[in-house]
Amino acid sequence: MAEKPDPIPEGSGRNPREYGVGASSATARKDDSRPAERKLMEEVVESKNMREAYRNVVSNRGAAGVDEMTVEELAGHLRTEWAGIKEAPLEDRYEPKPVRRVEIPKPGGVGVRKLGIPTVYA
Repeated sequence: MAEKPDPIPEGSGRNPREYGVGASSATARKDDSRPAERKLMEEVVESKNMREAYRNVVSNRGAAGVDEMTVEELAGHLRTEWAGIKEAPLEDRYEPKPVRRVEIPKPGGVGVRKLGIPTVYA
C-alpha cells in the first residue's frame, strides 16, 4: 500500500497559523506612510510653494470660490491667517471645502467647459 504524504504544515499558505509567519503587524500598519505624508505636506505649505501659488492665482485673476473671497481680499487674509492655514494640514485638521463649478463657453460657441474654482481656506 502506498504511503500518504505528510499533511501541509499549518504555517504555510495564505492564512499561516504559526507565530512569526507572514507579514508582521508593524509592516502591515497603515501608519507607516505618515512620515512620508507629513514630509509632502511640509513641502506643500513651504513658503516658496505658497508664494508661487499665490502669484499664479493673482496672475490668472482668479475668481472667488464658494467662500466668496476675492483675489483682492486674499493678501490680507493670508497675512492674518497664515499660521493656521499652514498648521492645519500638518496636524491633519484640514478639510477641503466644496469647489465652485462654473461653465465657460468653448471657442466657437459650441458647448461649454466645466471649471472648478476652489476656496482659499475657510
